[in-house]
Amino acid sequence: MRKSGFTLAEVLLVLVIIGVVASLTIPTLMSNTSGNEYKAALKKAIATTGNALTMHYALEGLTAQDYSTATDLVNYLFKERLSTIEGASTFTDSAACGGATFTTADGMIFCVTNFASVSTSTEGGASNEVCDSYSKIPCAQSTTMPNLWIDVNGAKKPNRRTISSSAPKDIYQAMIYAQRVVPYGTPTQGVMFDNANTVTSSSST
Repeated sequence: MRKSGFTLAEVLLVLVIIGVVASLTIPTLMSNTSGNEYKAALKKAIATTGNALTMHYALEGLTAQDYSTATDLVNYLFKERLSTIEGASTFTDSAACGGATFTTADGMIFCVTNFASVSTSTEGGASNEVCDSYSKIPCAQSTTMPNLWIDVNGAKKPNRRTISSSAPKDIYQAMIYAQRVVPYGTPTQGVMFDNANTVTSSSST
């Protein structure tokens, strides 16, 4: 009785094909996995900081509007309401961060910069706070720049700003208002709300 089987050449050919397919698909799968992790982490970061503002107002009657500097906001609000790691934190993108930083227990690094709570701007002839109690105006020296930077995986790489929501990285922008935190810029908003775009602005605005 004659038995049939694969030759060595045929087996090697199949292994080569499997290797080629794997080399083409695995990087994409890994990238998609990382992207989903970044998205989940961003949503957590926005929710966590927003909840800290809400809780602080409920317990102390104070909002971001009541702190004159980024350092005070970090030390007396965020560090009071969030589980943070003691000691100095260094934000992974020094060009983005020129303010006060803190690291949460889950390893996320936050930087509050471009922060201001009082302004001489007027509306209807009356002086107004920068970040009003209705959370319509952000607590920022310039509303064309974010006042909160977030690295969702801390010191871990890639430590790169997200410039397109279709290719999420680990650094994002947000804006602090009196009682809420919202994603800032088209790329960050796209990742937050699962709305893909191809924006590639270096400032991510």
